[in-house]
Order: sequence, then C-alpha cells, then structure tokens
Amino acid sequence: MIFKWLSNLSLRVKLVIPTWVLMTSGIVILGALVNQAAEDRLEQDLLSRTKILANATALNLTAAVAFDDKMTARELLEALSADPDLIAARVVTNDTEVFARYLNMPEDCYIRLSGMTCQDTRFVTISRPIKLGPDELAHIEMFVSREAMEKERDIIGIYLIVGIAVLSVFSLLFGIMLHRIVSMPLASLHQSMSSMLRLGVFSRAIPVRHNDELGQLTACFNNLVADLTDRDYQLKQTLKRLENKSHYIGEVLDTMEHGVLVVAPNETVNYFNPAAKKLLGVIACDASNLKAVMAALVPVENVAALAYAIENQEVLRYTELQHPATGTIFLVSAQPMASEQHSLVQFDDVTGQREAERRRKLAELIFDKSQDATLVLSRSLEIKTQNAACLQLFGAHEYWKTLADGSSLTLRFSDFKNLYANGFWQGQRLFVTALGKEILCEVHVTTLTNPLGRIDGFVVTLVDQSAVLEIERLNHIASHDALTGLANRIRTHEKLSDDHEKGRDLHVLFIDLDGFKAVNDQFGHKVGDELLKVIAKRLKSNVSRRDFVARLSGDEFLIALVDAVDVKQPLQRLLESLSETIQINGCMPNVSASIGVRCWKADDSATLTEVIEQADRAMYEAKANGKNGYAFAPEGAECFIRSDAPELVD
Repeated sequence: MIFKWLSNLSLRVKLVIPTWVLMTSGIVILGALVNQAAEDRLEQDLLSRTKILANATALNLTAAVAFDDKMTARELLEALSADPDLIAARVVTNDTEVFARYLNMPEDCYIRLSGMTCQDTRFVTISRPIKLGPDELAHIEMFVSREAMEKERDIIGIYLIVGIAVLSVFSLLFGIMLHRIVSMPLASLHQSMSSMLRLGVFSRAIPVRHNDELGQLTACFNNLVADLTDRDYQLKQTLKRLENKSHYIGEVLDTMEHGVLVVAPNETVNYFNPAAKKLLGVIACDASNLKAVMAALVPVENVAALAYAIENQEVLRYTELQHPATGTIFLVSAQPMASEQHSLVQFDDVTGQREAERRRKLAELIFDKSQDATLVLSRSLEIKTQNAACLQLFGAHEYWKTLADGSSLTLRFSDFKNLYANGFWQGQRLFVTALGKEILCEVHVTTLTNPLGRIDGFVVTLVDQSAVLEIERLNHIASHDALTGLANRIRTHEKLSDDHEKGRDLHVLFIDLDGFKAVNDQFGHKVGDELLKVIAKRLKSNVSRRDFVARLSGDEFLIALVDAVDVKQPLQRLLESLSETIQINGCMPNVSASIGVRCWKADDSATLTEVIEQADRAMYEAKANGKNGYAFAPEGAECFIRSDAPELVD
C-alpha cells in the first residue's frame, strides 16, 4: 500500500523529499559526530595540557622536595596561577603530609587530604610522582576545572545546530535542483561530462552547452572547480608553511644544548644536531656512528638497554653511561617516534653535575661530622639546618633568636658593615647550652650569596672555647702564685731567659721583707697572707707595665726592670711604698724591705740562676747594712758606672 502510494507521487516529490530527508539525516549524524569529536578533543587537550604542566612542575619540584624547601615549592605552585583552569594544586609527601599547595577554588569546592569535593563545579584530577632518581619523594595533585571546556563545547553545539539547520535548508534546495537536473536532456549531460573528461577538472572550466538545468549545474560545477583550485592553492601554501615550520624545528634542534640523534632500528643515525657532534667529540666519537659510540661507553648492561630500546621502539628513561678514558658521564634517553619507526636519542653531559653532587655530598658530610656547632640561617635568620654537634650542644631550634636567647651576641653597625662588605665576621660571645650552662664561643659568620650577589643566608660556626680556657687556666695556675697572682719561679725563669735572649738589658731586684716572720708570729698566718697580697699590689704599682714582678717563695719577691738607666729612683720608690703603714683586719703589721740589685746586660754570659744568686747575696748585704735599703752586686757593676756611677752599696 505504501509503495503504491509512493509510486503515485510526482517525480519532484520522489526526488526532493527523500533527498532532503537523507541529506538532513546525514548532516545531523555528521554534526553529532563532529560535536562528539570536538568534545573529545577538548577533553583530550585539557588532560594533555594538564599532564604536561604536572610533569614539568613535578620535575621542577624535585630539588625543593629533596632539600625540604617549602618556600620554593610554594613559589613554583603559585606560578601555576597563569593557567586559568587550574583551581588547586598541592604536593603530598609519602607520609601523606601536604608539603605545599596552591588554592584558587570556587566557593562550592573544598579540599581534603583524600581529594577535592565540589557541589556544582566539575573538574578533573591529575597526579604525578616527584622522583629523585628511582626514589619517589612525593607526588603532585592538580585539580583542573572543566567549566571553560564545557562552555566551549556548548558554543560548538550551538554552532552545529545552526549549521545543521542551514545545511538542511540547502539540502532541500539541492533536492529541488536535483529534480531539475534529472529532467534535463541526457545528451546535454553526456556532452558536458565528456568535455570535463577530455579537458580535465584542473585545466579549465567545463563549457556550458545549454542554458537549462544542466547548464546551471555545469556552472555550479565550474564554481566548484574554481573553489577546488583555490583550495589547492591554499593547500600548497599550508604545505609550504609546514615545510617552514619543519625547517624552524630543525633550527631549534640545531641550537639545543642537548645532543639529539634520530636513529633507525638498525642503529643508523639519520640526523644529529651540532650539540651531539660536540658532546660526542669530547670522547673522540663520530655522532653519525652510534655503534662506535655505544662500544666506547660503559656499563655494558645500560648500553644493551639502549640498543634494545632503539631496536624494539621502546621508551628508555634517563640512563647513565660513562666513557672510561675521559670520565665523561652522559645521561641518555630514547623515545620512539610515531613515523618511520625511528627513535629520538638524547645525550646530556652531566659530568659537572655529578661532580657538583659529589662535592655537595662531601660538604654535607663534613658539615654533619664537624666537631664545631654549625648551622645555616636564611636571610630572615630562620635556622634551615643544624649539624649533629650543634644539636647536641644547643638542642633543636627553628630561629636564631631562640638559640641565641640569653647570649651576649650583639653586633655593632660597623660589624654588620664589615659582614656585608667582606662576607665574614668573627668574634667571641657567651652562649647558654641546652643544659643551661654558660660557655664562651668563638663565632664565625659567613654570608651565602646567590649568582646575582644578593645575600640569601648565613653560615654560623660556634667553636666552644671551654677547653681552651681551661688549658689557659691550668697554664696560669702552673705559672703563677696562687696567693698573690704574681708569676712564680718557673714563669720567672721562662720570661727573664726569653728577654735576655732577645737582647734586652735587665736590672734584677731580689726583694726580701724585713720583719715578716714577726708578723706571722704576732698576728697569725692569715694576716701574713693578706700582707703578702698588699705587698704584691704595691710592687706592681711602683713599676711600669713592661717590667716584670714575681714571688719566688715565702716573703721573697723578684722584679726585673727593663732597660732602666737610673735604677735608684724606682728602688727608692719601692722602699718608701713597702714601708708605709698597712692595716689588715684591725691589725697594723710593720714591715720593710731589703733589695739586692744585679745588672744583667744583653751581652752578659752569666746564667739567670747565677744572676738571681748574686742578687740574693746583694740583698743580704743590704740587710747587714741595717735593712730597709738596697745594695748592688759587684757582678755587672760596670753598667752602673756607665750610667750615672752609683755606689755599689747603698
């Protein structure tokens, strides 16, 4: 019944309606496929762009995570704000701790440790590991909004609907035109097609033989040929631009610092850039001969892995190869190319980098094993790291002000000026240890500068001076009298012998107190000890700073006057000072002094022991002459005669 009804319809309807329906259906299906393809492409572009951004960011974050530099990690994440679709990013360590993050979330979204949740906003999540060699230090999670993509998809859908409607109208018109074409004489159509076959489509337009429906169709076909010719021209221009782009890519490869080789599966090098020629030339190898290059490198298993990856079109991640003769280390990777079954092989010379890493590890080892407390400060005086000695002595601190709390570390403006100008400052300050003990430390401060010359931090070394001070204290005890603080007999021999060897003229005064035994008997040894302290002070106050004062034993003292010409004046001053009244705890002990003087010239061959003995005998001569006086030893008397000719005995 239906076929009979269709057969009774006019030819125009039979041609126009089915043509319009079929073409409209095809356009709708094609539009749906185009819309789906566009949506898939937008989705793929969003994911691809996000993955590339995540991979690049993960690579840049390796150093920051490895050195626990959260500030640098935050700066790197904040740099992602240039991507308007990125609403959040964070770095999560292996122990699920958020190391750093960047947030630009809509109001309907919130982020938790397990991920992000949004009520209306649709997003995708990309996660990439942050590795240092084979070890995974952390991973970065990026949350990208789909809102812009969905808006673009909706706009494309609207354009497709409008296009489908317009094309549907065109298909209806085409059906009407088709009716006219069918009703044209077949001869005219045959003639026109014969002309097209004879002359060719791209040679010239097909001549219109009749001004009818077929002629109109021929004119339309001529327009189509003209359009195809124009498109052919555009295609040639596009191919030329692609060729220029390929040339530009070749120039980029030629200017790369990394060595790049395009290798066929049989290890034939079809292309290598100048950097590859230069890098491989260091090990005396030709970049065009990959087999010779691999034969010169070790270890063998890594070389075999590279050959296998090239032969089987597989990806080879960065692998280290070394040239034994020169010690050059290459970081090599292989990436299969989609066309022609070739592989892209990249060589990077990392010899300097590995040496720098070795030096850095050695410096870290020296830093940690140092016996002195050492710490690194940021520009804001935040403690970045402390070595084991610092932790043991002062405990763990986050800021310098907490470690130096209670210390006397204050720098003058001139100290800061020298530190910033010379990059170094040294001084001694008191610090309080973790156990509450106050110690004296020698402080060494060195500045850390970046390549631009800006100071980024400081290295502070605190050298505990407790052992040095203890040694100095013990040396002082060993060389000084415990009661008076004067030099003892041992120190006297060291000092005067050294002065004599240096060519100094000395007057050695041997002093013995008159009546000291009576003081001990009358007032006791405690008053006697205090009396000796007073006598020591008076002896030091009546000679110059370059002169030497010592207590030999009991009430015996010794003074060495350096380069004194007129020795009578200091002798008289000493006698008057020592005979002055002394009051100790209500007691008034009365003492005086007898002094023996021996001149010891620089060219005198007598030993110090002989000089002291001779001065001692002169002292007894002074006592025999009535005490409270001085006498000169006959040895070395010529120096007194040459000065002012004093009497030998006074």
